[in-house]
Amino acid sequence: EAIARYRRAIVVQPDYVPAFNNLGVTLRAAGRTDEAIRAYRDGLALRDDYPDLHYNLANALLAVGRPDEAAAHLRKAAVGTPDSAGVQNNLGLALVEKGQLAEAAVAFERAAQLDPASPKAWRNLGNVRAALGDDTRAFAALSQAAALAGADAESHYDLGVFLLERDRHAEAVTAFTNALRVRPDYPEAHNNLGIAYGSLGDLGRAVAQFEAALRLRPGFEDAARNLAMARGARR
Repeated sequence: EAIARYRRAIVVQPDYVPAFNNLGVTLRAAGRTDEAIRAYRDGLALRDDYPDLHYNLANALLAVGRPDEAAAHLRKAAVGTPDSAGVQNNLGLALVEKGQLAEAAVAFERAAQLDPASPKAWRNLGNVRAALGDDTRAFAALSQAAALAGADAESHYDLGVFLLERDRHAEAVTAFTNALRVRPDYPEAHNNLGIAYGSLGDLGRAVAQFEAALRLRPGFEDAARNLAMARGARR
């Protein structure tokens, strides 16, 4: 077993830092996040200038709801890997969790600059700009994410949510339809597509989308409520 192998490697060579990193990665993959955190910390106690340890520890800390510590380790990771889009993106996520949206936007902008073909970076940038009330630049970033999306349904979906919240219903229909083209089993996209159709007065299509959402998730309360309202409006 890989975990046992890395533990033996540490016993044989207790100052071999990569073994602590590999042990942490393997423990995290096995769902043993607390043990992974300890392994990363043990490695950093030997060598604090090891970017992968800071990065992986930060991701584990984010997973257990500790964004303050995660952000600190991601900043240290960024010192050693200043051109890592992943580090900047995850720093942005940690800052969002901390409520530091303006700083998060800077990190996401850096991630998008470093990896301009990444829909994830543009999507996160668009969402945080929207939260900051910068709708013009939010739409630009979310549109860029959707253009790059490929198999990433979330980028189309997030653009759709942005448009729906701003009563741009016809555009939202296109965005949610694109999300469902990539991922047909996406109940939230069906539900929101139904809302967009309903707002445009197309109750037949709205009902069909709410029904699709409920087939995929029978206990979906929002979709059930929306379906009842759409059926009532058709009578």
